[in-house]
Amino acid sequence: MSYSQENGYLPSDFQTIMGALRVKINEQFGTTYTSENFEGTNFYKYFYALAQKVQDNEVLTAEIFIKLQDYIASTNERISRPVNTNTGIIDRLKVLGYTASVKKIIEADAGKINICIDVDDSADDYATVKTEIATLISQITVAGCVTQGDESETIVLSNGQSFDFKFHLPNKIPVLLRLTIETSKNNLNLIGDPDDTKFKLIENINARYRLGLDFEPKKYFDIDDDAPWAGDIKLEWSDDDGATWSDDIYDATFEDLFTFGLDDITLVET
Repeated sequence: MSYSQENGYLPSDFQTIMGALRVKINEQFGTTYTSENFEGTNFYKYFYALAQKVQDNEVLTAEIFIKLQDYIASTNERISRPVNTNTGIIDRLKVLGYTASVKKIIEADAGKINICIDVDDSADDYATVKTEIATLISQITVAGCVTQGDESETIVLSNGQSFDFKFHLPNKIPVLLRLTIETSKNNLNLIGDPDDTKFKLIENINARYRLGLDFEPKKYFDIDDDAPWAGDIKLEWSDDDGATWSDDIYDATFEDLFTFGLDDITLVET
């Protein structure tokens, strides 16, 4: 059975195993069997079943080694991204159906953690959801790390102690969006339907933007993927009902979330 860094353990084939047995038989009994005349001998018949068993065991050993490698890799991944890191907390809550962001730790926040959850506090079942979120936070944050936020729920831990676990609600910022598309003079493509263009923009933003991320206008709509008929594209946002417009990146806090709907998008085609 061979081993390499690239492929791990590789089981020997049947002929290799029988060849090794033949060499040992020659050494032990003073015979001179070759690979050609060894077949058909009583030794060959006797060790045939043994060689098959050895081969089966080597295959199983190789499979176990592969599973062990997978286990070590997955364990290392969990170690490198533990749940109690910012990314780990966000990923864990995402798996459980919640979009979250976590404030980056600064010296002034030592021992504190600020988690923001994108949830509707006006929903009829919010009281239940609030308790569920606080319970989840109690399970994925480090003991001794004090959670911060306006939303608070007292949770009884497995040791019988009760603690308040808190989180923030998003700072929702209603915005208007204006997408300006200048048709290319070299265009040979059909120009997209305006409603389809708006839907595509919303689809792109939903896939690339979420709570706590900077709003990056140039990231959400481009010529190559979304508007091959265009020569130039500019996406702008306004947070003052259209009094002023900007295509700059919005520098978000961990609580900030731009909100808009299809009716808040203006498409300008030139």
